[in-house]
Amino acid sequence: MGAIAKAKEILAEGVKVFLQTSSKTLVTVHASGSRVRSQAVKVLKGLANKYKTFGLIELSSRAQSDPFGKIRGLIESMIGKLEKEAAEEADQKSFCDEEISESKAKQAKLQGGLDQQAARIAKAEANKAKLLEDIKLLEEQVAEIDAAQAAATKVRGEEHDDYLKASSDFKDSAEAVAKAVEVLNEYYTSASFVQVKQAPELGGAQTDIGSTITSMLEAAEEDFAKLLAETEAAEAAALNAFEKLSQDNKVSKTTKQGDVKGKTAEVKQIEVALSNYKEDDATLSDELSAVLTYLDKLKPQCETKVMSYAERKARREEEISGLKEALAILSEESFVQVSTSLRGTRRA
Repeated sequence: MGAIAKAKEILAEGVKVFLQTSSKTLVTVHASGSRVRSQAVKVLKGLANKYKTFGLIELSSRAQSDPFGKIRGLIESMIGKLEKEAAEEADQKSFCDEEISESKAKQAKLQGGLDQQAARIAKAEANKAKLLEDIKLLEEQVAEIDAAQAAATKVRGEEHDDYLKASSDFKDSAEAVAKAVEVLNEYYTSASFVQVKQAPELGGAQTDIGSTITSMLEAAEEDFAKLLAETEAAEAAALNAFEKLSQDNKVSKTTKQGDVKGKTAEVKQIEVALSNYKEDDATLSDELSAVLTYLDKLKPQCETKVMSYAERKARREEEISGLKEALAILSEESFVQVSTSLRGTRRA
């Protein structure tokens, strides 16, 4: 009995202490929960005030009254959502960076090709213009040669006609003088013979007159012969000069016509090359246009108007960090509650 009484006393005292301890613990836990909730709400309100997002504002409001378990679930859900957005945006940024980089590299390459084609086209057109100018000049020179040859041929014809007339006149004159000399010689020879017999004293004078006339006519014949020779020489010289001029003109004309033919062939080659250059230029232009269109298409999803990717990334990381801080605070409170409950259970 004494032993039982003593045990009862001990139990009574022990239960009393337990109840008191339990009550103090509950009070302590309650006070600690209020402090933890305040800290969590403070963190969430700070995030909500800073970023002004609906989710954070709602979460900070509900954290003041909702159970810790529910708040924990909401925070974990928001953290998961933010991490998912971060991963998706990182993938999107990687996609955009790669596509924009490749597109700009292709744009630079195509632009370089277009610049090269433009230089080729400009050079080819300049060469073509120069060749056409050369051809025009050569054709004008050929026309001048033809005109000069025609003029020389006309002059040669007139000179030849003059020669024919002059030579004919000189020949006829020389022949006429020769015949006159022959007639006079015959006349004076026979007349002197008769007159000398009939009147010796007059024969000498008549013979002298005949001789003088004959000498003058013979001198005239020699002059006509000399003039004929000079005319024939002039004709021969003029003919040689004409033939040389004609040959030179022929060679020059043939050379220039050959140059025209060669340059015309070059023009055709350049025109073929120009056609190819322009086709390549059109193809490159179409490709560049497609690249630029694609870059414009990327702008809405790859370019930010308000905040850069780095800024959004930093903001999101700060939101996640703040939410995790709040979650850690709530986790600490849960740990205190669980620990207290376990101690109370062990004491019971």
